[in-house]
Amino acid sequence: MTKQLRVLCLVILALATLCGTVSAYSADENEKQVTVITADSTDTYTTTAQTVEDFLEEVDIDVKEEDILSPSRETELKEKNTITITEAFPVVLEVDGSPRMIYTTSNTIGECLDENKDSLPAEYTLEGASTNDKLKEKMTISVTTAKETVSTQVKEIPYETEEVENDQLEKGTRRVKQAGQVGQSQITVTTIYEGGKLVSSETSEETVLKAPVTEIIEIGTKEPEVAAASTSTAGEINGIAYTAALQVQATGYTPYDAGCTGITATGTKAGYGTIAVDPSVIPFGTQLYIPGYGYGVAADTGGAIKGNKIDLCYETKSDAFSWGRRSVTIYILE
Repeated sequence: MTKQLRVLCLVILALATLCGTVSAYSADENEKQVTVITADSTDTYTTTAQTVEDFLEEVDIDVKEEDILSPSRETELKEKNTITITEAFPVVLEVDGSPRMIYTTSNTIGECLDENKDSLPAEYTLEGASTNDKLKEKMTISVTTAKETVSTQVKEIPYETEEVENDQLEKGTRRVKQAGQVGQSQITVTTIYEGGKLVSSETSEETVLKAPVTEIIEIGTKEPEVAAASTSTAGEINGIAYTAALQVQATGYTPYDAGCTGITATGTKAGYGTIAVDPSVIPFGTQLYIPGYGYGVAADTGGAIKGNKIDLCYETKSDAFSWGRRSVTIYILE
């Protein structure tokens, strides 16, 4: 080989070597070393990624939203970068007995509560733990809340009943002189709930809106006048023959009234047609006709039946009340 040819080969070899070196240098210049630090490991990677986000996608590292990533995803990578990932772990946050799972990177219970303060009530009580306690994976943090409510309510005020004597009314007569009326008041009630449960309820204020009106009932004290027999002369009324007529005070009653047993003083069963009398005026067994009532027999008596007084037996209270008490002429039949 000639000297000129040898020189030419050396020049070509030198150029090839130079170009390779330049190319290698150009390729290495875009590569970077990145160290990733987690709680469990420290790993070093070589990458050409431009940002932290690109690098994480390139090496398939999943970083949850709750994890702490430093530097941020948008940070541009440079040679010998260090990326630190603090992984969040699950704990249970229970508010008034209602649990929910959250992820946190906090070291203590207090830090975790501060981290989640936006989802907690303004005031609460930590149960069974201290804010300085170290937080552990799957730990349950229980808090209870206290809530005070103030409300107004309207309630009834019952009326009282007063009885007054009236000597113009006969004994046994009751009359409503003034009707009673229920009053109204407004009360303020303060209730306190802890942990969603009612712990106290107090009435703090009461205002009378409408005063009740007392019911006044008049009680008769006048002794009823006893009428004498109008006549003992026999005669007829509506075709009915009688031996005597007598003016009396007649009152309706039933066998079920207080003091009644359902059996008469003569031993018969009380019912419609049974007449209670003063046997010194009308002997037991006397057949009677009472206008507005009908036929009956004197078969019973009572402590309040004296003189010209009789009681007329009815089967129902409504019928007895309808008769009430009235002055009537009765007829003693043959």
